Amino acid sequence: MRKTIYLFGIWLVLSSSAVIAESEFDFEELMNDVETKIQEVQNNIAAKDANTAVTQAKQLQDEFKLVEGFFAKRGNADDATHNAKEYQDKAANIQNALAAGDFDTAAVAANDFSKQCRGACHDKYKPL
Repeated sequence: MRKTIYLFGIWLVLSSSAVIAESEFDFEELMNDVETKIQEVQNNIAAKDANTAVTQAKQLQDEFKLVEGFFAKRGNADDATHNAKEYQDKAANIQNALAAGDFDTAAVAANDFSKQCRGACHDKYKPL
């Protein structure tokens, strides 16, 4: 019995940590970070620094998972939720191109990410 309670306690702490992490982030700060990070990704692709660009693209992918959750919880923003999923895919495309050593495709994908990001949500959802 004691072991079950202990395991439940661990599960409770771990599951609440994920919820707290998502609910505590500052959306505006995150969007500023995204804007800076995609510029850094583009710069690192141009410099042929695949390792750093991949790491940053993965961070973008993770950040847009938070954005997706933010808008899903907010409700009445299906387009923003959909866009957040698309940006996760765009970040994955950058990573895949870099993993294949295709800097040209990665550069195009990063440029598309940057252009689309400004037009898709900013006009409608910024500032919140």
